[in-house]
Amino acid sequence: MTKRRCWTCNTEHDLDEACPNSGIARSRQEATGSMRSMVDDAGPVGGFGPVFAATYESECPSCDERILPGEDIRADGQGGYIHADTQCERIARS
Repeated sequence: MTKRRCWTCNTEHDLDEACPNSGIARSRQEATGSMRSMVDDAGPVGGFGPVFAATYESECPSCDERILPGEDIRADGQGGYIHADTQCERIARS
């Protein structure tokens, strides 16, 4: 761990990690919300993983639509990925 004075926040912290006061860290926190609210002791709420943008095209086991790069998806808890929307999540739960 390398502690040095950060030019962003003017305090000493590990410079190998992102500055918690940087605009990037704040916007990530605002965009994703607190991970603690999404995760309980058994894992992600509802058995699904956190929402993120798809990188590759793939199949969605919950609907006939393909998952396209850039769409919001999440792990379905069964080893696959589904669209991060109410309809696909409802089907995956059943």
